[in-house]
Amino acid sequence: MVKQTDNNSFCSVAKFLKLLGTTKTKLNTAIQGGYRRYPIFKDNKVRWIEQPNDELKIIQQTLLRYLQDNLECPPYCMAGFKGQNNIKNALRHKNKREVITMDIAHYFPSTKAEYIRQFFEETFEAQGEVLELLVKITTYNDYLPTGAPTSSLLSCFAHKEIFDQIDKKMKEHKADMSTYIDDITISTNEHIGNWVISYINNLLHTHGLHLKKSKTRRYGYKSALVTGLYIGQDGTLSTPFKMNYSVIKELSKKEINEMSIKQLRKFIAKIAYIRQLHPKRFKTTQVKAIKQLKKLQKIQNN
Repeated sequence: MVKQTDNNSFCSVAKFLKLLGTTKTKLNTAIQGGYRRYPIFKDNKVRWIEQPNDELKIIQQTLLRYLQDNLECPPYCMAGFKGQNNIKNALRHKNKREVITMDIAHYFPSTKAEYIRQFFEETFEAQGEVLELLVKITTYNDYLPTGAPTSSLLSCFAHKEIFDQIDKKMKEHKADMSTYIDDITISTNEHIGNWVISYINNLLHTHGLHLKKSKTRRYGYKSALVTGLYIGQDGTLSTPFKMNYSVIKELSKKEINEMSIKQLRKFIAKIAYIRQLHPKRFKTTQVKAIKQLKKLQKIQNN
């Protein structure tokens, strides 16, 4: 799991602080600064976001880079590491006879600090004050915060024991398994029964997790929706209509030259994502948005 390294930066407080590029006083201040917790409303549902303060976020990003550099990415893990994303996850399951998608309910809030502590203790042999600092840096109110850069990677390793068992079982049945944060996808060119759903749910229960029944889907030889992308019968990927329509809808509400820097960045990122799969879509719109963003940034810097 851990790559060969010349130096374990978790063996002492001094080395740990050097890794993070901070002092003990600054680290404690960042931890005490905590998070801003706020709700996001979508489809008549509420999702809570725990956003770390700027200083803490920088520390988390530094820690994340260290973990990415020193950990082997599990073969089924499609998030938390460079190059892993929902597009790669969906491609993994194209041209399959059967696809089953599942969603772990309340994944981050249900991933308790005890599993994060166990991960750092067993994998990096962290102990004492360093171990306590690692837990404080990466958790909020005894669970993984949704807005922390480290949460996606840590959630995979916190439950690696379970995911390893699922992966092994699926291979025995000639099926492929992948995880993308709280999404689990199973695909096969054989037939696999509904027992697999109960099997996975029972394993998740051992870590205080469970599947969201309303999000479990089975697909046959037709378009499958995997981590937000449609897989066609020919194996091609496409973005959902509502994502493409959202770009048009935003433009109907506000012209590009009326958008703020923050709005433009979000708008450009959405188009860039769509154009990964559909290069010809919104090309002119993206160019105009980037030009406007540069213009506003230049004004802001003067």
